[in-house]
Amino acid sequence: MNMKTIKFFSIILLGLTMFACNNPEPKKVDAAEGVEPTAKVEESDTVKAPWYKFRGNTENTGVTASKVSKTGLELVWKVEAKARISTSPSVAQGKVFFGAADSTFYAVDAKTGEVSWEYSTKGDIRSNPLIEDETVYFGSSDGNFYALNIEDGKLKWIFETGDIIMSSPNVLGDLIYFGSYDNNFYAVNKKDGKKVWSFPTGDAIYSSPSISGSIVAFGSMDHYLYVLDNKTGALKWKFNAKDGVGSSPAIANGVVYFGCDNHLMYALDLTTGKSVWKKPFRTSAPINSSPAVTGKIICFGSYDYRFYGLNTKTGEKEWEVTTEQVIHSSPAISNGLAIFGSDDSKVYAVDVVTGKVAWSYAAHDRLHTSPAICHGMVFIASFDGYLYALK
Repeated sequence: MNMKTIKFFSIILLGLTMFACNNPEPKKVDAAEGVEPTAKVEESDTVKAPWYKFRGNTENTGVTASKVSKTGLELVWKVEAKARISTSPSVAQGKVFFGAADSTFYAVDAKTGEVSWEYSTKGDIRSNPLIEDETVYFGSSDGNFYALNIEDGKLKWIFETGDIIMSSPNVLGDLIYFGSYDNNFYAVNKKDGKKVWSFPTGDAIYSSPSISGSIVAFGSMDHYLYVLDNKTGALKWKFNAKDGVGSSPAIANGVVYFGCDNHLMYALDLTTGKSVWKKPFRTSAPINSSPAVTGKIICFGSYDYRFYGLNTKTGEKEWEVTTEQVIHSSPAISNGLAIFGSDDSKVYAVDVVTGKVAWSYAAHDRLHTSPAICHGMVFIASFDGYLYALK
């Protein structure tokens, strides 16, 4: 596979050989020489405040203590895969991890964008990675869930499901949680990949789980939000949203928030499953974006081109921002800004209090994915095949 790392004024082509088909090994890539980043990045910048999973934390709130600039960001580097990138990156231990439609999983240096290693699967990768200890976990459209060594990309174990995996994993203790298009939700041991328990639903699971206390919550395309005991997999309660739930739930202050294909954003009591708001908030199109929650504001995007900020207690709209295309991307909140991508190819930073756009950055194709933030840097992938690093 060919991958190139591009800095302003410099293009480096890295030649790679094809992977073996039977037992794929990670491809090591030598560091490029003579390349300098266009914005200064300190050595410590890429190891502090890691964004180790989709939505940044176990509760999926999308909030980080890492502070992004309120006045705008510049391109530090961008790295190109051989096909579109549908996964949102994760950042930890000085590396950025992501998968692409070329069936390849990548690890790149967070400071320079240089490729550390690659690993070949047998399907498009749309499951966003989780980094836990010395292992990176993710699913593939080949139906397998992978555990790789973060240093060299060597395979630790594979867990096989019955269909594609687009759900992104979460972790608590020794258990890794994720869903599959085979309709099942799984809890597997993170050390050996052995199944501890599974829970059947009535349709494919695209939603990524949220964990709080003793529960794990996730949505299914069978129209239900499920809340299970995260140790045993026993059902605590389920809520019929009356349409597919692809949005991943966020849990904050004893409330679970999630969007639905029926255009509604819900807020339910985590213990009882009863509505916290008088009525769910209605947009004009399906909600695939997963909500971010901070203080008094919950924010998310919709296929109606709008990005919303609601009052967490009442569900009433505080503000909205209109983009030029649908919003799949789920926001990250940093330094009072909600940062997200739109299919209009722009990254937006919106003040969570006022709803005013602080800045935007234009890529070259749809920003279907969600940003990762690590110590002031924003990492986001585009359908143009590039992963962007901004600061």
